[in-house]
Amino acid sequence: MVPLFKNARIGVVAPSGVVDPEKLAKGMDRLKAMGWTVDADDSVLAAQGYLAGGEDARKSSLIRMAGTRPGLLVAARGGYGAMRLLPALSADELLSLPLFMGFSDATALLVRLVGLGGRALHGPTVQSLSMACPETLDALEGLLRGGDRPNPLGDSWNTLVDGEGAGVLSGGNLATLAHLCGTPYQPDFSGCVLALEDLNEAPYRIDRALTQMRLAGVFSGVAGVMVGECLHCGAAEVLDGVFREIFTPLGIPVVKGGRFGHGTTNLPMVFGERVALSTESGFRYA
Repeated sequence: MVPLFKNARIGVVAPSGVVDPEKLAKGMDRLKAMGWTVDADDSVLAAQGYLAGGEDARKSSLIRMAGTRPGLLVAARGGYGAMRLLPALSADELLSLPLFMGFSDATALLVRLVGLGGRALHGPTVQSLSMACPETLDALEGLLRGGDRPNPLGDSWNTLVDGEGAGVLSGGNLATLAHLCGTPYQPDFSGCVLALEDLNEAPYRIDRALTQMRLAGVFSGVAGVMVGECLHCGAAEVLDGVFREIFTPLGIPVVKGGRFGHGTTNLPMVFGERVALSTESGFRYA
């Protein structure tokens, strides 16, 4: 990954939901405070119902901002809408984009890029940067300046299923991934280590999403699972049981405690790079 250096330019796009102008401005100010020039596409505050404009407008915004050759593209926010862009964006168009960062709804674009052999950053949106903790901000700045990749698991984790494995890092928001099942864009996670997170989903809904993915064959060949923050998703012990029941038959390592998701701590991860996951030694980029 080519690092961004001081005064490199960051482009902001809105592939998903309607953007809050105050949170957008605060998040952009935080990026500027790190030393980068930050430009938002002219249509980033557009609205069509709950979307930041129609499909054609949101695709045009993405392509237009990419054409200005920023070092990094960052999604303004999540919400919903990114998966509606998938039929409109060819493989060549996606792979020609600058490095793209987002999470939550942007998962649809992240896993598509990884599936095409590209790389992407699972990390804060501009709006979420307005609320991010200092650790997240420091980790992002360090990563983009070419420093060490942050360890999203750290030195402490809880083991749900023992084991070790290695593969390409991918995954993202569980609900978004489940909704891709049965579409032409259903991800192939064979040989991948998955990072999974979610927000406001009761344990039975987490179970339903995981079961849908299992029945669709999405977990075939998965090398390991790292569970991040499942914010407002019910009792931890119930969720632990759900993940154990789904993944124990696969014989792969499953750990929880990843410091990524919808909370104030959302450490950036490089999707598309090879990693190792072990319930004994934790997570590392291979």
